[in-house]
Amino acid sequence: MKDSGNRSRMLSQSITATTTAMAAEVSRWPRRQAGLLLIDGRTLKYADLHSFYHQARQIFGDRLYDFACDTSAPVVLDCGAHIGLASMAFKERFPGAHIRAFEADAAIAAMCGDNLAAFGFGDVTVTAAAVWIHENGVSFAASNDDAGHVADQGIHVPSVRLAAEIAKGPIHLLKLDVEGAEFALLADCADALTAVERLIVEVHAFDNNRVGRLLSLLEDKGFRYSLADLHHATWMKAESPPPFAACRTDKYYFTVFAWR
Repeated sequence: MKDSGNRSRMLSQSITATTTAMAAEVSRWPRRQAGLLLIDGRTLKYADLHSFYHQARQIFGDRLYDFACDTSAPVVLDCGAHIGLASMAFKERFPGAHIRAFEADAAIAAMCGDNLAAFGFGDVTVTAAAVWIHENGVSFAASNDDAGHVADQGIHVPSVRLAAEIAKGPIHLLKLDVEGAEFALLADCADALTAVERLIVEVHAFDNNRVGRLLSLLEDKGFRYSLADLHHATWMKAESPPPFAACRTDKYYFTVFAWR
């Protein structure tokens, strides 16, 4: 889009209409620059337009996170909440939902809180902290997009122990999009998972020797699961290039949907 007038006019629609209008040009827009969108006449803040676009397409276009529940007020843990799109979708589906959202990047967590308030979901609790295996804080590689992650080097951010959050009561849905931390987190939460009815986990199989262990843990804890939404991480160097034409790399990510 070449001028702010066109941008404002195009982006004062619904999220799905907005992402449809964006599709032709999103690859040419600059990365990791914060800005504002007008969605249904309300201001939505973003940290990275590409991240917003792809999340919005999945969550509101493909309805990737939709789930059925036998209560109108499910308890949801949104871990890796980013700018709040998943929590917004959960609240649209279940207005009475009790959502605790966690985002490690403090600046993006502030956007998340502002967005939820702007769309009438101010009752969602947003915590600027990483979910982790202890409460001592953790090193976090902030990236000004949706790829920030726990790392050996980075800024020090507060952390909350996910197992302790789960132990506060029955969890109808645990959503994890934590850029690789899911392996350590689920291992630490193994005993607590009896309190979780459903999980949505984006699994980052960049060290894919761990995928089998993660799925076995879910099986051992009584979950059935299905796998969907697989993408090859072609931007990463393959450690052992597959000998198959259908596999462009040995690094990939996908979503696990697990339930009891």
